Amino acid sequence: MEVILIDDVFELGKRGTVVRVADGYGRNYLIPKSLAIPATPGNRKMIDQQRLAMAKKESKYQEEAELLTQELNQLHLMLSRKSGETGTLFGSVTSKDIAELLKTTGIQLDRRKIILNQPIKSIGNYRIEVRPHSEVTAELLLSILMEGDEPVSKIKKKDKESDAIVAELEARLKEMKQSMATKRVISPEPEDRPPEEEAESRQREEEPEEETAAAVEATETVEGEAEAETEEQPSEETSEEATEEQEGKEEEEEEK
Repeated sequence: MEVILIDDVFELGKRGTVVRVADGYGRNYLIPKSLAIPATPGNRKMIDQQRLAMAKKESKYQEEAELLTQELNQLHLMLSRKSGETGTLFGSVTSKDIAELLKTTGIQLDRRKIILNQPIKSIGNYRIEVRPHSEVTAELLLSILMEGDEPVSKIKKKDKESDAIVAELEARLKEMKQSMATKRVISPEPEDRPPEEEAESRQREEEPEEETAAAVEATETVEGEAEAETEEQPSEETSEEATEEQEGKEEEEEEK
């Protein structure tokens, strides 16, 4: 279906343009979200009549977006979240969280203009792309901190203190990674155990081998004895043949 965009949609088009989209995307998302209207003949005519006014508004929007971008580029956002010892958050930080934090300073920004491909799930410093206008891009500095006794949720101008916070967080992340790597690599050395425990451990390791060897030897002995008995016992067929031969000789002697 074709729709007319009434607001900028990232990677789709600017307001006032006619675009072709999937029916479901248009009916279930763009139109209900007031991002577009159906491209009917009446709506097309209306947009054509409003195009000049829209061009003036567009120019004003872009100017406002450029001013907003200058302000956003100077901001350092800080949020704290509970996390594990590896820095993984018990939850996540989304574009909605960022938009709500900006709102506390009077900056009204649609969360859809905050380009976050997936929620943030680890502490660290992040550079977040923001598109207040299709032709204008800003970058937010966001630090996700480990939550202490009191939660942190604030915005400040970038300065030396801001640089120190970023550097301290980077150093902490590096220390955590090294600590986890050390835990994975280092294992307890045998000599760290008491002599008595070491002797018992060696004895437990040797016992199965001795038992296995004894079992194999016993099995071989039994098999050897069985084979010997089999060789010593004459077969029933051989015994019968010898008896018949003896009886035949006795009959021949009697006839003579």
